Amino acid sequence: MSLPSMLPALVAPSTHRGAARPVSNRGDQGLKQRVVTRRWLTAACLAAAILAVQPASVHAEQRSAPTPGPAERPAQAPSESGDHGGVTPAQRARMASEEPLVQAALRIRRAAQATKASGFAGVALREGTVIVYWKGPVPPASRKTIDQEAAKVPVAIRPAAHSAQELSRAADEIGRKLRAAGDRSVVSIGYPVTGAGITATVAGTKTPAVLANAPVPVTLARTATKIVKPASESTVPRSQAGSLAVPDTARTTGSGDPMGTLALGNWPNPSRQDDAVPAWGGAHVINSDATGGNHGWKTRAAGTDEVIDVDNRYHCTSSFPVLFGTQELMVGALSCGGPHRTFVDPSGDVVNTPTTGIGVDASSGVSLTIPKGGAEPYLYTDDPWGQTGWQIGGWEAPVAGQTVCISGAERGVFCDAEIDDEVGTETAYIPTSQGDSNETHNMTNISTHYHGGPVWDGRRPFKLADGSECNAYEYLKEVDELGCSPVPLGPGDMGAAVFTLTAGTTTGVTIKGILVHQHDGDGQNPYGYHMVGSDRIAAVYDVTPLTSRNDRP
Repeated sequence: MSLPSMLPALVAPSTHRGAARPVSNRGDQGLKQRVVTRRWLTAACLAAAILAVQPASVHAEQRSAPTPGPAERPAQAPSESGDHGGVTPAQRARMASEEPLVQAALRIRRAAQATKASGFAGVALREGTVIVYWKGPVPPASRKTIDQEAAKVPVAIRPAAHSAQELSRAADEIGRKLRAAGDRSVVSIGYPVTGAGITATVAGTKTPAVLANAPVPVTLARTATKIVKPASESTVPRSQAGSLAVPDTARTTGSGDPMGTLALGNWPNPSRQDDAVPAWGGAHVINSDATGGNHGWKTRAAGTDEVIDVDNRYHCTSSFPVLFGTQELMVGALSCGGPHRTFVDPSGDVVNTPTTGIGVDASSGVSLTIPKGGAEPYLYTDDPWGQTGWQIGGWEAPVAGQTVCISGAERGVFCDAEIDDEVGTETAYIPTSQGDSNETHNMTNISTHYHGGPVWDGRRPFKLADGSECNAYEYLKEVDELGCSPVPLGPGDMGAAVFTLTAGTTTGVTIKGILVHQHDGDGQNPYGYHMVGSDRIAAVYDVTPLTSRNDRP
């Protein structure tokens, strides 16, 4: 009997308050030893963990009113201006126009992979056309599929220097040799859907011999050597260190300088910053077991324009809910903390049920966690303080060239993003909340863009933790001097869901994957990110998305 069929008989629906939360690793190494098959959940351990949970503390707002349920916080309809949740009409129209192309590309790719077509390199969207990259003659079976799709949407075939199989073998061989030599100077390696060759980011000025002698062309990018501190050392400067922020309290920096009174705790309930039962994706979660902070939540020092960390915690975003059998779980970024970690929201309430009954594949970049009180098929939209959301309609694999949105707790929704050519092929070292790093495989590159105009009229600046504004959408000198990040997504957005809007509906979204890493090394593109596609999540964990169709009453 499979675990999904066993689990419903072992656990009952939870009734405790909770939000979603992401995940980590260094301390998760013990979990790796329990991974033996693709069915990661140990049903008996999971049932025991859930049944042992005691009711969590309740916010003051919730004591004076019933716990908000799904009927009391529905997804908000679009505004009269035509945009909603940070998506402009033009962005919505582009995603709608791309949808038939994406479906055609997915069918072509699935057919090529199912038949193990040796010449297939990949597919991408290019200016309203599905481009199929192929090495050599296209076999009849694949040609038939391509012709069928070409009858529906524009499709073109382009020659590829190498097939995906060739590049995959070459990348695997390079990785094996680097690991055998103990060489971690190659911080990322992958290959594009065009079949052009290997792409690698190397720390330092030397080129490892394995790259110089590779059987396929290798394109190099340089980055400065990044030293990952041991877990015993703080990753936050002393002047920025502090305990978890408490609403309406005056605080000082490590050197005794005043930071002023933080206007925290005044956000709506429920909202991204104070999620409620059942949990939504896109909420703010904090790993309280982390060994150092990730600069994921900011405020201003009193009397100055300096932007500093609120605390030295590890801030992330809850991703999206899934089902294992009938059990509601959350997918999260593994760098944020594993399922045995304790996560809290900004007010300090525990939002998950820590458990050792969920195994972790440390190379997958993602993990599963148990939200207290269960989950709902909703994803927060709007700004970092928003309390509106979209229903989740399902998930599908990413496609190169596709326009996507990202729903992060630190910066809100950002839709000027695009899937890059490295789709499901990237391997990179990702820092974790325990001061180590994991070698993560099968990631997809995603790029964001300079933002030349407002996301919402009059609301372009996003708000810091103390309520002050910081413009994240234009790279201006004065913004730099204020200490505000010029990139559209921050460390606290790791774990955010990557999604597209479903054509023909105002509320449905399709999950494409989750954000797991920001390109943060010197010389790396600050507007570039790594995501793990939904197809990769499904290949590692036996879960299905929790949607409006399979959600329980």
